[in-house]
Amino acid sequence: ATFAGEITANGGIALGDNDKATFGAGDDLQIFHSGAHSFISDVGTGNLYLQAADSIIVRTAGVNVSATFTPTAGVDLNYTGSTKLATTATGIDVTGQATMDGLVVDGTSDLNGTITVGTTYTTDITGNDVSFFRNNGTSYIRQRGGQALVLTTNDGSDRQRINIANNGDISFYEDTGTTPKLFWDASAES
Repeated sequence: ATFAGEITANGGIALGDNDKATFGAGDDLQIFHSGAHSFISDVGTGNLYLQAADSIIVRTAGVNVSATFTPTAGVDLNYTGSTKLATTATGIDVTGQATMDGLVVDGTSDLNGTITVGTTYTTDITGNDVSFFRNNGTSYIRQRGGQALVLTTNDGSDRQRINIANNGDISFYEDTGTTPKLFWDASAES
């Protein structure tokens, strides 16, 4: 049937399994139930937009909210009703454990907790210059590129404590961290 005006169905419209409510000249938008699952399918060109006057909330049968999309407050993704990932004005906020295949940090990061390192762990900092890793029960700090490895302390300004040169020479510094007072010459072994 073809209708030129608006259809009002006060008792609802009953469609059987795989019967589709279609919209658009080419049936671009389809809403249907397959007998096992329900679908809202955009099979035409363009994007599928979900719009609401306030938030869009995804939940199962009124029980736990899985996701909330709020135009002025971001997105919350939940697990059994508890928010685990939320977008913020500056990025994201993760509550709980984050498991990733890899992590790239671009910029300055603050760690306010503990990192547990497994038995085969490697990380490179500042263009692959420094590696921290553990192998067969031994922990390593490796300086690459021919530069010295310098250990410092900070009480308002970095104070050099130990400087290990690429050739094995080691300098131990006095309390101000400016002058080496004990020096190991690797080539002379003294």
